Amino acid sequence: MAENESAHEISAEVADLLQRKGTLEIIVRIGEEDFLRHTDLRRELLMSSSTIQKRLKAGREHGLWDQRLEEWGDVTAKVYALTPLGDSLYVRANEHELVELYQSRREIVRTIQNRERRVVLESSPADANWISNITMEEHDAQHVQKFLQQFSDTES
Repeated sequence: MAENESAHEISAEVADLLQRKGTLEIIVRIGEEDFLRHTDLRRELLMSSSTIQKRLKAGREHGLWDQRLEEWGDVTAKVYALTPLGDSLYVRANEHELVELYQSRREIVRTIQNRERRVVLESSPADANWISNITMEEHDAQHVQKFLQQFSDTES
């Protein structure tokens, strides 16, 4: 093994964290963009805000990414950027096509949700006062989270 490869080997604790729901996907998303805010991750990923927050904290503690302040015009935002260890994991994830697979999974779940809504809309009376609450563009985070719980691990 090359010298710089051994510098990016992981511990048992990091291996455990990487196997928890969302950790590698967070690495992939940050790696694709160079840095992201918690709100960006919450909007894009099919995970609860609390799960994302737990993973961000654990990832910082285990050296997968750093938290820093980034200037965006008049606003200063807290962002997360990969460390060299996180970047090496991103490269490996990319080699195994996880970038594309995560994106495909998100698209499939959102397509399913929109088709479910379409069934509800098509089955509803046109004059129902609640029909305006059903939208095709929005992805209700709580609905996504409830749907995905059947596929998640028991730890959040």
